[in-house]
Amino acid sequence: MGSYALIAGEETSQLPAMKVLLAIPHVFNPKDGSLYSSQTEHKRTTKQKALLKSTIGNIIQHSRQHWIHASLGKGKEVVTRQLEVNNYIELTIQLYTPPSASLKNELTDNSHIQLIDPQLNDYKKVPLFASRRLLEQASNYDLVGYMEDDLFIEDREFFHKILYLDSQTNGSFAFLPHRCEQIPNLGDVILSGDPDGGRPDLFWDTGEVLKIDWPLGLKTFYRATNPHSGCYFLSRRQALRVASYWEERNWKADFELAGPLEQAGSGILIPVLKIMKTIPADYRFLMVRHQDQLWKRHPFETQLREAK
Repeated sequence: MGSYALIAGEETSQLPAMKVLLAIPHVFNPKDGSLYSSQTEHKRTTKQKALLKSTIGNIIQHSRQHWIHASLGKGKEVVTRQLEVNNYIELTIQLYTPPSASLKNELTDNSHIQLIDPQLNDYKKVPLFASRRLLEQASNYDLVGYMEDDLFIEDREFFHKILYLDSQTNGSFAFLPHRCEQIPNLGDVILSGDPDGGRPDLFWDTGEVLKIDWPLGLKTFYRATNPHSGCYFLSRRQALRVASYWEERNWKADFELAGPLEQAGSGILIPVLKIMKTIPADYRFLMVRHQDQLWKRHPFETQLREAK
């Protein structure tokens, strides 16, 4: 007979549902010669599938209900029965999308998804608008997250991990996941990696490292040279701190990153919080799945060496 450890009393108790708000900016407006997938007509199908995955897909992945095949009794029919999980996520997604430049019509109605028209003529301003509105609502949620319209959160404990990591620090560290794609037959590739040699010209490239306890061993985080992950996730206290900083400055930055997506994502955090990512060896602990094939843009390092 094996031995079993009792974790907490005679029975495990159900925790209150965690209230999570995700804000997703979405614009599909094809233009000739653009490298952005949101501006490329031949990417329409890819973007449609990605939008479904980042909205409906994330809602289902983290929903309360699940199903089980159960027999109605000995010799009786097996049915598919609906059940509910403990410690679920009460997830709401707000999709910020202009009706004239959107693939939102592909979405089915869902009570957890709110479609919001930002009423902006300049579509480049949609990401920052979504990021700002998210932070302005932070007091109503346990956790808020901003993410681009092609990300899928596979890990069902992802949001719990974010709050746990924040609870282990003083709240001044933003823990961002790695964006990953999968190379067929090879494995995951981490997007937005750091340059060899770092960037000493960037004030945040300090080499700072954090080690945080986890039941399966220490997880190591470093202050990322490339802070962009296409998303961010903050506890309530962190989000209110970031919102306060920008409210004092009327939401106007005195710096500019590579583009509007970067400005609305990591750009909103850089002046306030230290952006941390896991070292590559620990990437599976905190990651999101990118619904595209950007890995095809870059050669394998071995190919470059062979070419030389």
